[in-house]
Amino acid sequence: MTEMPDGLRDLDRKLRSVRFGPRASFGPELLGRLRRGDQPSGRGRSDFRRHLAAAAIAILTAGGALALANVGTRTPADAVTVDRCCYDLDGGGDADDGVLILAERDDRVHRLRVYEDLDGSQSFTPADLVRLDRGAKPAVHGLAGEGIVTIGQCCLDFDGGGPDDDGLLVIGVPPDRVLMAAIYETGAGARPRGSPPAAWPLR
Repeated sequence: MTEMPDGLRDLDRKLRSVRFGPRASFGPELLGRLRRGDQPSGRGRSDFRRHLAAAAIAILTAGGALALANVGTRTPADAVTVDRCCYDLDGGGDADDGVLILAERDDRVHRLRVYEDLDGSQSFTPADLVRLDRGAKPAVHGLAGEGIVTIGQCCLDFDGGGPDDDGLLVIGVPPDRVLMAAIYETGAGARPRGSPPAAWPLR
């Protein structure tokens, strides 16, 4: 597998630290206004167009940053995508979340997404809301505070290896923040005999 060129590592690190996201209430508020047929308030059409243009620029900037963050990364041709739904992974109380994992069978994770199944398809679609999108290594995304919970799912095939011998660990802040997610092997040989579950290596 080709490693990222040294000259891009610093850029990759900086771009991965960039986070964009609306406040938690923005989606429901916007949908409510659309259902009611509310017109944009403010100081006229020019203000609305200016805000719309600013929002479009922000979206394009975020998309460009994500595209640049993937420069230099390669995924093996034999990697598999595993989509598992539906659980309560964000602590909101509803089993409406899923996980989409790109991994080598029984091996390295290349990408892991935690999503909310907004369209009820019980699989990841473009209509769904992504709560967490991480690369090859587990990392905490966002600032932790009070109310952190740990949510686990075991035992399923999360890495496409065949047997239901993987666990999923999610750390978040209810009702809708996901800070970290990783999978781990639970089968024989996954950790030293007699060691606690904390000794399972996260992927």
